[in-house]
Amino acid sequence: MKVRNRVILTLGMLGVGLVAHAAMERSATIERPKLRRSLTELPMVIGDWQGRDEPIASEIVEEAQTDDYVNRIYEHQRYPGQRVSLWINYSVNGLNLRHSPEVCLPSGGWSRVESLNDTVTLNDPAGRPVPISVLGYSKDSTIQRLGFWYYIFGEGSIHKAIRGLPITSRSSHGRTTRGSSMTIEIFRPQDEERQELLADFAQSLLTELEPFLPENRDTYFRP
Repeated sequence: MKVRNRVILTLGMLGVGLVAHAAMERSATIERPKLRRSLTELPMVIGDWQGRDEPIASEIVEEAQTDDYVNRIYEHQRYPGQRVSLWINYSVNGLNLRHSPEVCLPSGGWSRVESLNDTVTLNDPAGRPVPISVLGYSKDSTIQRLGFWYYIFGEGSIHKAIRGLPITSRSSHGRTTRGSSMTIEIFRPQDEERQELLADFAQSLLTELEPFLPENRDTYFRP
């Protein structure tokens, strides 16, 4: 084959490849669903818990790459002094998944306590099981527990299938997504009594979140 013909053939194959790639990109492009309601409408009373907003610095909000968020303290009304800290971060472009507790807490000097790690299964309002991670982190003499799970909204079937492959990271900080996403983090000191209250709050929160969540969603819990 003459050099000129080889060049033409190569350019033709390259052009076909670029067209095919563009077609795949278009077919994989999906809507990034927004929440059905703003997180500011999340009730201050959740189950037996009474909440209050906690101020947060604007630079932290910017670093968290959030489009909507909640930062609150909730106190149990039947057990005064028993509190949890709630941080919810929603991102239209899924950028919040870069801020997994596995990344952000160690960068702040917290070390993971493997013996405290657990998985707790909650139930959504339809009775479907929703597992969440309950993790332990220590810093100096302080130990805290963390309940964690997250949602991806509107991600296409192709990308969900790819995430199921063994070569794909299933952790939050290992992800990129074509959907929108929301992370939930519930903090509670380890040395307080009634550690079961973390799961109690998480279960009540799960029920209250339902009116906010788009229908097309998948739930994950690995940090």
